[in-house]
Amino acid sequence: MVSSSPVSLYSKVKLKAYSYIYSFITLLGILQGYALASPWSGQANASLQVLSLAGFLITQHKEITLKQRFFQAWVFATSWLIASVWWLYISMHDFGGLPASLTLLAMLLLCGGLAIYYALTISLYFKCKHANPWLSGVLFATCWTLAEIARAEFFTGFPWGAIGYAHIDSVLVILAPWVGVYGICWVAAFLAASFSSSIEKFPQKTKNQKYIGAAILLAGISVIFIPWKLSTTTDGQSTFSVSLLQGNIAQELKYSPIKREAVTWYVDQALQAKTDLVVMPETAIAYLQKDIPDQAWDKLKTHFSSGKQAVIVGIPTFKEKLGFGNSAIALQANADDYLYNKQHLVPFGEFVPSYFKWFNKLVNFGITDFIRGPLRPQPFIWNNQSLAIQICYEDLFGEELAQRFTNGETNLPTVLVNMSNIAWFGNTVVVPQHLNIARMRSIELNRPTVRATNSGGTAIIDSVGTIQTVAKPYTQTVLVGNVPASDGRVTWFARWAGRWGLMPLWVICLSILILFAATRKRPKATAKSH
Repeated sequence: MVSSSPVSLYSKVKLKAYSYIYSFITLLGILQGYALASPWSGQANASLQVLSLAGFLITQHKEITLKQRFFQAWVFATSWLIASVWWLYISMHDFGGLPASLTLLAMLLLCGGLAIYYALTISLYFKCKHANPWLSGVLFATCWTLAEIARAEFFTGFPWGAIGYAHIDSVLVILAPWVGVYGICWVAAFLAASFSSSIEKFPQKTKNQKYIGAAILLAGISVIFIPWKLSTTTDGQSTFSVSLLQGNIAQELKYSPIKREAVTWYVDQALQAKTDLVVMPETAIAYLQKDIPDQAWDKLKTHFSSGKQAVIVGIPTFKEKLGFGNSAIALQANADDYLYNKQHLVPFGEFVPSYFKWFNKLVNFGITDFIRGPLRPQPFIWNNQSLAIQICYEDLFGEELAQRFTNGETNLPTVLVNMSNIAWFGNTVVVPQHLNIARMRSIELNRPTVRATNSGGTAIIDSVGTIQTVAKPYTQTVLVGNVPASDGRVTWFARWAGRWGLMPLWVICLSILILFAATRKRPKATAKSH
């Protein structure tokens, strides 16, 4: 019997160690994705996010190469992003008809491509890392935030799953009206990096330094366990009443003959509503206006042509030489119809880049080339209110919504109105994730949000991000409630992001990175090199 050679035994042990470490890194990435909207409280979500990211950094011991760091960071980020948006599988495979193998490949390419931002910036962090754990925290937070804002802006942007959303119920949310969700990302990454760096330096410290350091770290991590709720100065005052229609039309049936029944239900509910405003979800009426059966549009026009009520209808539109629009039409008495076209379109779902037209032939999403609306649309003015309408994931881009606060004092939004159809993604975690995104927008911009969705997440949210009332998901229902007032203040975030977008964050983060790179201690040259 021939025994294994020392070299082969070493290779097996090394391979086993690598499998353990990569499995652990993958698990940490999944946990960070889970922290964005898990069943337990928001404070636990925040802590899980910080500890997951800190755990990844602790795995990065000094002996591994820069290439290994890059790949391990890529694995962590890819795992986190897949855990955040795994429900895309349903839209591509179940509704788009893409084979399972190609769907998995497409998701890996999407999440793996976005993960490269984090792999690059984390590699930069280790290259310029400072001996001081607090300065290391500053550097890591800066590198992480650069990756977050790059993901938000490059290639039309897909920032779903930013770690700041895990802190919607933690004390860090007080920063949102000032620095927005990416400022919260910076602080969360700083906490994680400071925690991991301090643990790394812990054995080198004196006994007193260890006690002090441990106390500071525990205080920093435990503070995000504190239940936190922003206070409002309006104390229950309301602006108007609203009916939010949730049709719960199954996505696979939405464009089948059942769409005629859907029109009947939506129109009947709008005509019966006793509230000041009625809001339907995205593409609630799955017909072009000229093709709507049973004179349903005429009934809506007639009903809302008198009195003080208004209705906002999600409906596709078409204009010659321009094409189709994913639109909302608002009707009220004594005014022309208000038209809003979605501006920030979903890649592959609502537009296909010219170099990816081949992909559109593989996936059946229906119309995939919509026209874009203006970046700074005029609000829907009604009943002394300025309603800022957005469709579906447009509320993911707070810096774009902030630009609506630069249309002049008379056009300042008073209420945010989101119309969504997330039935594309089934009965999944996408509903609470999207609700947390909408809550963050309300806090950043100090405005209440009303959400009308097809299948779940229909809610009324006040200006400090508290859900006032929410419809039971995956049921056909009408949510009736009063929209809470805000104090009308324009936040600092709305002021600077409305004028310059994310450019201030780019400038600050790049300046910090350049400063660290310029002051980094380089290895001393050896006598041989001299």
